[in-house]
Amino acid sequence: MYKEFLVIFLGGGVGSCLRYVLSSWLNPLASFLPWGTLSANVLACFILGMTAYFFQHRFFQSELLRLFIMVGVCGGFSTFSTFSSELWSFWKNEQWTSLFAYMLVSLLLCHLFLLLGMFVAKIL
Repeated sequence: MYKEFLVIFLGGGVGSCLRYVLSSWLNPLASFLPWGTLSANVLACFILGMTAYFFQHRFFQSELLRLFIMVGVCGGFSTFSTFSSELWSFWKNEQWTSLFAYMLVSLLLCHLFLLLGMFVAKIL
């Protein structure tokens, strides 16, 4: 049980640091949407899709590796709380176009990239 917590903790740290770097780099460019958060969430979905496919089809069999990548890295890299906070900010500032565009683009791209990750993993 302790090994599982340790690999999730380490993966979450890696994912969180990657998200911070990406957001620090891309969010200052944001004029309409928070590109850093959106990119992190979309990339995390892509990685999750690939990893899920690999584990589902038994290309990888290590439970610790699965926990590190899927729960730790992807969980730390993606962020529903920041997404929700940014939506709230748009709401507060009555930026309705940004709010609905961000919500729709996030949902569509994240689901699309999850499926794309599975597809890419399948053809590899």
